[in-house]
Amino acid sequence: MKKFFLPFLLSAAFIGRTSAQTVTVVNVQDSISTNTHWTNDQQYLLKGYVYVTAGATLTIDSGTIIKGDKNTKGSLIVERGAKLIAVGTPTAPIVFTSNQAPGNRSYGDWGGVILCGKAPNNWASGTSQVEGGPRSLYGGTDAHDNSGQLSYVRIEFPGIAFSPNNEINGLTLCSVGDGTQLDHIQVSYSGDDSYEWFGGTVNAKYLVALGTWDDDFDTDNGYKGKNQFVASLRANAADQSGSKAFESDSYQTGTVTGLTDTTGLTAPVFSNATILGPIQNPANFASVDPNFVSALHIRRGSALSLVNSIVVGYPAGVLIDESAAAFGSTVANITADRVQFRHNIVAGIPTASTPSRKEFMYVVDGARSLTPTNLNADTVTNNPFNPFAGPFSWGLNPAFGNKIYTSQSGDVRLQDPFNMTNPNMVPTSTSPIVYNAAHTFNPNNPLNPDTTGNYANYNMPGFAPNFNDNKSSDAFFTKVNYVGAFAGTGTTNDNWMSGWCNFDPLHTDYSKVNTPTAVATLPTNVQSAVVFPNPAANNATVMVQLKDAGTLRVVVADITGKLVKEVFAGDKVSGTQNIDINLSDMNTGLYMVLIQSNGTQKNAKLSVIK
Repeated sequence: MKKFFLPFLLSAAFIGRTSAQTVTVVNVQDSISTNTHWTNDQQYLLKGYVYVTAGATLTIDSGTIIKGDKNTKGSLIVERGAKLIAVGTPTAPIVFTSNQAPGNRSYGDWGGVILCGKAPNNWASGTSQVEGGPRSLYGGTDAHDNSGQLSYVRIEFPGIAFSPNNEINGLTLCSVGDGTQLDHIQVSYSGDDSYEWFGGTVNAKYLVALGTWDDDFDTDNGYKGKNQFVASLRANAADQSGSKAFESDSYQTGTVTGLTDTTGLTAPVFSNATILGPIQNPANFASVDPNFVSALHIRRGSALSLVNSIVVGYPAGVLIDESAAAFGSTVANITADRVQFRHNIVAGIPTASTPSRKEFMYVVDGARSLTPTNLNADTVTNNPFNPFAGPFSWGLNPAFGNKIYTSQSGDVRLQDPFNMTNPNMVPTSTSPIVYNAAHTFNPNNPLNPDTTGNYANYNMPGFAPNFNDNKSSDAFFTKVNYVGAFAGTGTTNDNWMSGWCNFDPLHTDYSKVNTPTAVATLPTNVQSAVVFPNPAANNATVMVQLKDAGTLRVVVADITGKLVKEVFAGDKVSGTQNIDINLSDMNTGLYMVLIQSNGTQKNAKLSVIK
């Protein structure tokens, strides 16, 4: 094995010090009416409503930090005809966050990010004004409208609920068209919903909601987009209006009627979601906030569909809410197959209260929406689920492939899903998502249900996805061989949240610029290197992307360049490598992690806090 020598280590230990430069803060207010470029060598403070007006494009570099002013409820609103191009990278995401000091940040410190487009909605007038106070209108007839691109973007501590139905969310998408690209977005600790769609057709992949106050994903006003690879994790905090992972409405006062025309339906499709509620132990949930309602609340004539997904740890699973006649019929969308709930796992729903099973619930016109109690259809409506006997008969129809499990830990078996500061939602090696107790399953190969020849070609996990239904067969969806948001097992590197997501934004130091120069830019076999969590206390992981196979050495040095410890030395194949660092013997301080391969090196900072 090729050796690396300490003189090289010392000379390289100072690369990346430029990240400690004094930060320049640019105050931004009122309107951006010409093409504007924000760079990652300074920070930007949003004061009040900041509008990007029609014809203008705001471009934000990777690694840029934008803060929302708490006193003025700073918000960024991209109006119809304008664009936001915010493209981060896995090692240098763009961060929208609170302007409060570490430890003092909280829900609703600032407004949020709002995109307004020209795609259709179901308002009778075709247009409407954005909730929460901004002047901006949304709506039109262009389903392919383009409002820009958001990739590798974090939005932290946004979301202001001024009054019921008058809120700013973490990321608000108003009639945004499918010409817009959304991927790898994390909204954390929003004071209202993390994501809310008001009409539109925009599609997205890789969405994360962390610690939301109200709803994780709220779909309204005829939204018809597609979303895949979605993850949410709840803290024990809920809104008095009732908090859910998915809340979906089609019709209300001012929209088209759903009685005679279903073209205005809210009909999004979500596939490969991993939805984690506040209940870690379904046998002991007395301390869970009573304002949590259900994982899904489908109401007011909505036709939301969820497929190939995992739902864990809510007081109820799917709550079907039959609306008043003026809003059309939610249940009619079920019987007409416009709502699909298929090939999903529902787990960890408490059984200690009446009724004992609440995986599939039904109420009328919002009745008991906070504490659903009916197992099947209310007697006053007879039974609107025909040809199904009720919600359980529908949800557990064998043709739909859903399954109820008692718990996450004993049945679904994800790695460490409820860890609020470092969650790992990847399945364990014995999870039915990636393992078959009766027959060998290779998660690296496509699914094959062929049982002939004594299962010679058979390759199916204990619980398999299905992309043949009309909702999930669309070309947008990647036809993976697993349910939920994450592939592989705990022994593989399939956690796509690693590196760019931040699960402890409360304590993150954003006082300096967040430029990619924090990692050395020497020509190197190490294409990228990131340390997470950061800051860390007892353990951290270095995620390294190697261009080619070769030698790899990972060491930790203090800020003077003195070697603290060697973490790894050996040979590695090309691709992603995860190297664990034991910090239990290290003191509080700032360190450099040096990653060396094939004679060159990259560095990353590591903050250790005990």
